[in-house]
Amino acid sequence: MPRGPRIDFPGAVHHVYARGIEKRDIFLDDVDRNSFLHRVGVNLSRWGIGCSAWSLMPNHFHLLLQSNNGRLTSFMQCLLTGYSKYFNERRRRVGHLFQNRYKSPIIDKAGYFFDVVRYIHLNPVRTGIVRSVVELEEYAWTGHRKILHGGPPEWQDTSLLRAEFHDDGHGDSGWRMTYRDHIRENPTDGSGNEGKGSVQYLYDLEECPPVVSLGSYEIFSRILHRLAASHGVPVEEVVGGNRKYSAVQVRREVLRVCKSQLSVTTVQLAHWLGMKENAAAYLLKSGKPLESQG
Repeated sequence: MPRGPRIDFPGAVHHVYARGIEKRDIFLDDVDRNSFLHRVGVNLSRWGIGCSAWSLMPNHFHLLLQSNNGRLTSFMQCLLTGYSKYFNERRRRVGHLFQNRYKSPIIDKAGYFFDVVRYIHLNPVRTGIVRSVVELEEYAWTGHRKILHGGPPEWQDTSLLRAEFHDDGHGDSGWRMTYRDHIRENPTDGSGNEGKGSVQYLYDLEECPPVVSLGSYEIFSRILHRLAASHGVPVEEVVGGNRKYSAVQVRREVLRVCKSQLSVTTVQLAHWLGMKENAAAYLLKSGKPLESQG
């Protein structure tokens, strides 16, 4: 069945998000993140796009974009193609970096705009990369810090936020106070739902990691990178469906260590490793623990 055309028009506000192929990480370090953000800025000005909110996660990203000239498709083509070329050259890999087409639902400013802003900026808190909403204010890889304290990235446009988060007579700081209160208002109730007015049900939940206890993903990532490095196996081979013996063995060890150290389900670990739950369960039951090399 042919894919339908994307809906875009001057003034449309889109929640744009995309993830790595096979759920693999697309940002492996700060150099990658800065390269992606630089490309966002260059292409925003080139195609007449405004960005109000954003967040970079290990295997996906979110952008809240206003398509001032109706050129979202051109913007995304340049952004994703340019970053994919950079990533592949730096990692000496070939093939697709992103899975399927990016998603770009249009957001009604009169309806879900406030919840989408919160949804995007709270991603690191929900997945445990950042421990609290307070800590989020100093976290470099979302637009939240820029909104509250200024600084980079210079291309982030706060005019739409200023218009939507009306101040209450407090001058220029009024809308920021309203925005901060909105972000801090019941950010997560611990059950996987985002308090009242959640927009989570609007999206394919496969696109974003589900809610876990704070810090779990960060610890998982450290375990993954430590074990991969100690056995000389690239992280990209451990995450996903690579069937090399060495990759499978490290994958099994990551599962075992995480199950012993974290209160995380096998389903969650399988999601992070880009594999099916039954395959993860099989690895946990089979084989012997690995011995570190050196």
